[in-house]
Amino acid sequence: MKSAPKPSFGRQLGMTIVELMISMTIGLVILGAVGALFINVQHSARNADSMSRIQENARFAVELMARDIRMAGYIGCGNLGSGTINTIANAPVPQLNAANAIRGQDAPSGTIAGITLVGGDTVTIMRGTGSDVHLVGNVVPSNANIQINSNPDNFAADDVLMVTNCSNTDVFRATNVSNSSGTITLAHSSSSNTGNRIGTYGPDAFVMRLARFVYFVGTNPDTNRPSLYRANTIASAGVAEELVDNVENMEIEYGVDTNNNNAADEYRAAAAVSNWESVISVRLRLLVASADNNILPAAQSHTFNGTTVSDRRMRQVFTTTIAIRNRLP
Repeated sequence: MKSAPKPSFGRQLGMTIVELMISMTIGLVILGAVGALFINVQHSARNADSMSRIQENARFAVELMARDIRMAGYIGCGNLGSGTINTIANAPVPQLNAANAIRGQDAPSGTIAGITLVGGDTVTIMRGTGSDVHLVGNVVPSNANIQINSNPDNFAADDVLMVTNCSNTDVFRATNVSNSSGTITLAHSSSSNTGNRIGTYGPDAFVMRLARFVYFVGTNPDTNRPSLYRANTIASAGVAEELVDNVENMEIEYGVDTNNNNAADEYRAAAAVSNWESVISVRLRLLVASADNNILPAAQSHTFNGTTVSDRRMRQVFTTTIAIRNRLP
């Protein structure tokens, strides 16, 4: 009877140190490739997200500004040249006329409504806003008040309002707003107004708020970053409303009709506009940056509207041209 064979330790399987080192090297190469791919995908995603936010901010900013610029000089119907405008509200309420409906400044310094300007251009628009609330009483000029049957826009004392019938328009400051049996009375006494209204208004006339919007780029005091602001400065310094963050600069040119053919013959900076009644369009350029400062692989310099910045933010310039509706046929 044969005995069982003895185990052969020389035939046991395993990995040599060389094979182990080769396997580890291959693993490290694969791990490095996966890591590099992940970093590249993450970087591409951040770039795409930053560009998407830039474009979204720019679209929102352009839409807001275009809405007000298109409506510069809006008085409910017709335009500022089709009727008689009478401003009886005391200063500092400016006169409403074609020369004041839109105005601009080239890169002013200082502050607006407590916000420090950062060097971009500014544009100021005067226009009626809100609902068209029709009159129901006290419509002759000698009355120191007018009456309406509803108040959807919450008119209040000290508001600057205008009443219009498309032939005549009176701008006044409300000194008191009272409600009696469903009739709202808007008083405009001589304490805040000068003289009488010029228009005799019927039930076809209506009341709106008058706004004087100033668009500018200022420094957000909380983030220390530039933003697009709008302030309603109809009667005071106003309150600045931040509209879009990371708008770094704004350049505005004005389309001037030099031969009365209802077309912009040339575009000028604000300082070169001598007759603001001839401005019929606005060319707007916005410089919008990414929120983060580590998007680009290296710092890059960008010059816009005479100002140069250098960092790793992503930037894009957006341009649009806006026609002023109330100055076109």
